[in-house]
Amino acid sequence: MKLLNQQIDMISWTSKEGVLTPVRFRMEEGGESVVVRIGRILQTDKTMFGGSPTLSFRCSSVIRGTERIYELTYHSHDQKWLLKKF
Repeated sequence: MKLLNQQIDMISWTSKEGVLTPVRFRMEEGGESVVVRIGRILQTDKTMFGGSPTLSFRCSSVIRGTERIYELTYHSHDQKWLLKKF
């Protein structure tokens, strides 16, 4: 996996218990916009980054016929999603 830290557009849902789940995101790859649907969430971690709570999701999806593992990060302080590793 390559470290990217690229801001992405995300569609997610939050349960009534407050559990955040990513559903799909849009990223720029090779000058074009690619929509990726989250296939499986393999691991979720809660950490602190710069004093603010952060959620990290290790996920797997089939992208252009190949299964890829990647890492998404949600920074709750500024409510931004990053494609951290791809």
